[in-house]
Amino acid sequence: MTRSLRIARFSAIFIIAGSMAAEAAPTLQMHRAVYDLTLGRTQPVSDITGIRGRMVVEWRGGPKCGGYTSLQRVVTHVTGVDDDSVSNDVRLSYWEAADGDQFTFTRTEYTNGQLTGQEEGSAERDKNGGSVRVFREGDEPLAMPGDVLFPIAYNLALIEKAQAGQRVFSRALFDGTEPGENPTTAFIGKPLSKQWVGEGVEVEGEGKSLSAMRPWPVRISYFDPADREGVPSFEMGYVLFPNGIAAELTLDYLDVQLKGRLSELTYFAPDSC
Repeated sequence: MTRSLRIARFSAIFIIAGSMAAEAAPTLQMHRAVYDLTLGRTQPVSDITGIRGRMVVEWRGGPKCGGYTSLQRVVTHVTGVDDDSVSNDVRLSYWEAADGDQFTFTRTEYTNGQLTGQEEGSAERDKNGGSVRVFREGDEPLAMPGDVLFPIAYNLALIEKAQAGQRVFSRALFDGTEPGENPTTAFIGKPLSKQWVGEGVEVEGEGKSLSAMRPWPVRISYFDPADREGVPSFEMGYVLFPNGIAAELTLDYLDVQLKGRLSELTYFAPDSC
């Protein structure tokens, strides 16, 4: 698989649409979530016959900390048609300012235990609102549109759309996994009438039980900036809870789909810097 797994989008989302005028501002539950990954469907052109792995997403911080930190890791073992296998280990860490104007990131990738890619950089929003610039060592600064959002700001904006009862949200996102921004379109479903009880999920720490909340489905399409009207290069679907926890993941690449089952969940105290 040549494209890094999209894991930064769903760890800080969402509030169920209810009495919209009375809803308070979104409160994000800092947490660590572990997902077991398996192969979903494949296209006939795919040479992948099996995938197993694990994804870990951890969020800490908050406004009182001046920002949010995220540590994310995806380890997969991919089997091909000739029964050959490849082990991939992708690690992403970043920090985002609470005001959404500064962002730093580091991405490291290992293949079969060998370092095959590493980069780090930062992005900063022009205080005058003109553009967002990305800085990577050895490269000229890259300019992006001023309305590009970083992950936390993107998720909070999506929450506000859901609270207002809107079902479609389109905005460009930058999370450090691509050279520049990704135009996105998110489709927000109505809250599910049947409660998701979180069977088999080990939960540690103090926080609201998943079984006490009504989740709602979200599906996000990611596009190439040069082909905004074409077919999405990646799509992600998941079930979201009011405290921002995600479950029942589907990660759709061009020729293969991964499924992610939430298996472990740890709640951190608010503003745990």
